[in-house]
Amino acid sequence: MTHYTHRIRAHWERYAPNHMKTLAASSEELETLFSEIGTEVLGEVSSLSEDMARVMLAEMPEAREDYLTQVALLTTARKIAEEIAMTHQLAWMSDPSLTLTEARQEWEDTRPMDEGLMMIVDRIQDSPYPIYATEELEEIAQEWAIPMWFFEGLIGAENPYRYLEEHQGIMEEGANIRFLREVQ
Repeated sequence: MTHYTHRIRAHWERYAPNHMKTLAASSEELETLFSEIGTEVLGEVSSLSEDMARVMLAEMPEAREDYLTQVALLTTARKIAEEIAMTHQLAWMSDPSLTLTEARQEWEDTRPMDEGLMMIVDRIQDSPYPIYATEELEEIAQEWAIPMWFFEGLIGAENPYRYLEEHQGIMEEGANIRFLREVQ
């Protein structure tokens, strides 16, 4: 069991006690479930932190020369990856007794805001070289549930914030799709 397993279980116990009671009928199955989720999170953290560290080291080549700076950078990448992975795993968890409207409100309160996408766009625009492969950009667009043409337009826009504002309906539709993915 990973420490993520314990964090996820504690979160479920706190925010979905009715769901936990339903699952508690077989404690062996429950342990297996949380163990599998913890292992999944561990894999996602490892993968994300490696990707982030690679990008960060590419953007800050001087960090390779200083051990403490490199350790700080790698630690930062790991912490960010943990937050992302745990958010993905826990953001949807709520008490199943919530109505659809209440669940949507809870999702809105905990979902990644559009600023998260804008941070990616800013990083891409500020980089003097391509930092994402086409497949990675397509994955980001798919994750945010936005059309690729819109994402490319956002990246290429002189003022991406204005572009986003002009196409707010697309972002709202993307949010609807992401919510529906999580409740199904």
